[in-house]
Amino acid sequence: MSYEDAVMRTLLALVEATDPAPHEGAAAREDLRQLAEAVAAVSQAYTRERDAIDAGATGEAAYRARRRFYLPRDGAKVVKPLVELHRAGALPRGPRWRVLDLGAGLGSTSLGVAATLLHLGRGGAAVPQVRPDEGSQGSGSATSPSEREVVRELRVDAVERDAGALRHFSQLAAQAERAGLPRLQVRPLAVDLRKHVPEGPYDLIVAGLVLNELLAEPPAQAAARLAGLVAQLAPGGAVIVLEPALREPTRALHQTRDALTAHPDVALFGPCVHRAPCPMLAGPKDWCHEDVSATLPDALAAVAREAGLRFERLTYAYLTLRRADAPADGVGGGASGVAALLDPGAAEGAPHRVVSQTLATKGKREWFACGAAGRVRVTRLDRHATAANAGFERAQRGDVVRLPVLAPGVTDLRVRAESELPGWFYPEEASEAGEALEVGHRGLKGARPGAAD
Repeated sequence: MSYEDAVMRTLLALVEATDPAPHEGAAAREDLRQLAEAVAAVSQAYTRERDAIDAGATGEAAYRARRRFYLPRDGAKVVKPLVELHRAGALPRGPRWRVLDLGAGLGSTSLGVAATLLHLGRGGAAVPQVRPDEGSQGSGSATSPSEREVVRELRVDAVERDAGALRHFSQLAAQAERAGLPRLQVRPLAVDLRKHVPEGPYDLIVAGLVLNELLAEPPAQAAARLAGLVAQLAPGGAVIVLEPALREPTRALHQTRDALTAHPDVALFGPCVHRAPCPMLAGPKDWCHEDVSATLPDALAAVAREAGLRFERLTYAYLTLRRADAPADGVGGGASGVAALLDPGAAEGAPHRVVSQTLATKGKREWFACGAAGRVRVTRLDRHATAANAGFERAQRGDVVRLPVLAPGVTDLRVRAESELPGWFYPEEASEAGEALEVGHRGLKGARPGAAD
């Protein structure tokens, strides 16, 4: 079970404990129908402008949809950024975290943080007896979870102009400790996040799916706002921004990320492995987002099917920031913190992030990766598949890999039969899709676009 799956199940159990639903018979069927209608309506609202979102995502039917469906699903979207910080030894320490939740809504992101800490063995009354053992974000860590400080309490300043949503957040937070999560003390602040942000220092600042608010400004202005949030971090703290995997919000996030490179006090921890301009902005239609393998719990999957929504994967975009003077905030050469997850002594080359699924066509397989020099297509002909390069097939979207440094203008990398691609796993525990690959140089050929095989 992946961490995302475990977090969704934990949050669903919390919701069901506070808002039980009928499980069989005509009442259950009618409940499913009504809930699916409300979920579909909220889904439509989330693709609109801010005022339309406010109208479509408020009211009791919308709150019910957000609580019973969107909260467990969206809460799992904070898993990957947190696990990457965890693996790098860059999570805040101490039994109490002060958290700023911007656009808190019903508490999806803060509750997702609490559930992730629980399943990492970093939060709650005790480490779970059964921990997730594999999945899209894996389970490796820089040190054994049993040796880490356990977070007992999250003190959350919840900024959300919808007072009704904050009431639901407070109700759920009151039951968190009973569900085994860290205690949540919520201070609801029904204000516009663009006009009022409480003062730090904060151990963690999250902005979860804040459509058309935080990133509605020009990139330089949005970057300055995020840099101001980074300045409010306590030592070792982090800012995590989550956005939907839609083209316009995600490209706005890319543009803001580029503008942040002008702020030397801000470390770009992830997902990018470099501080160079985002290659996705070179064309008008490209954008980069996460597409994480996850299986909705049966109750959520039934609603998703009825509402015509996806039920097998999580899609979103994210940006993790830290103070530039924070420990574990990166490696040399301008690389960002997530690149430090690669063993610096395992192989030469440049860190890249895999940004596509494996694409299989007749006689070959390929995937794309993003690094400081831009986007690279990595291709292997089926007739060149060998035990030495079997690691090629293990690369998953979102993995951090090391590729040879290519000559300027080279955007294609060919994997030959003699290529050596040894798999390299994060410390402690391997995971099927959360691994990194160290790609050796021998037998790899960088070919200019259009070169013949």
